[in-house]
Amino acid sequence: MKQSKSEIIREIIRFLIVGGIATIVDYIVFYTFNLVILKNVDITLNLFISTTLGFLAGLLVNWFLQKFVYKYIDESQTKSKKVFMKFVVVSVIGLGITQLGILLAEPIYNTYYWTIIITFDFWKLFMKCLMTCIVLVFNYVCRKLFVFKK
Repeated sequence: MKQSKSEIIREIIRFLIVGGIATIVDYIVFYTFNLVILKNVDITLNLFISTTLGFLAGLLVNWFLQKFVYKYIDESQTKSKKVFMKFVVVSVIGLGITQLGILLAEPIYNTYYWTIIITFDFWKLFMKCLMTCIVLVFNYVCRKLFVFKK
C-alpha cells in the first residue's frame, strides 16, 4: 500500500523526533567520553572511541523507538534477527560516514587559527552536527527502503 504525502510527512516528523532523542543520547555519551573519561588519550583514539560509544548508545535508543516511526512495523519485525541485522548494517555504514568525516577534519582542529578563534571544542560539535545531518538523510532512506519496507 502506497503512503500518501501527509503520511510520509508525519513519518518523517516521527523519524526526526526519534532521531533527535537518539542524537541527544549519542552526544551526551560522546562528550562524556571525549571531554571527561578519555580527555588524556590521544586525540585520534579519543575521537574514534567517543564517536563509536555515542553511536552505539544512539543505535540502541533508535532501535527501541522504531515502531513509533514506522507505524506498519509488526511484532515479528521488531523481534526478527534479520531485520535487526539490516538495521545494524545500515547504522554501521552511517557510523563509518560519521567517523570518516570527523577524522578527515582532524588536521583542521589543531591549526593555530582555530585555537585562537575557538577556545572551546566547537570544532567537534560542528563536525558532529554536520555528519549527523548527512547520516540522518542516509538512515531515513535506507531504513525506509531496505530495513522496514512494507
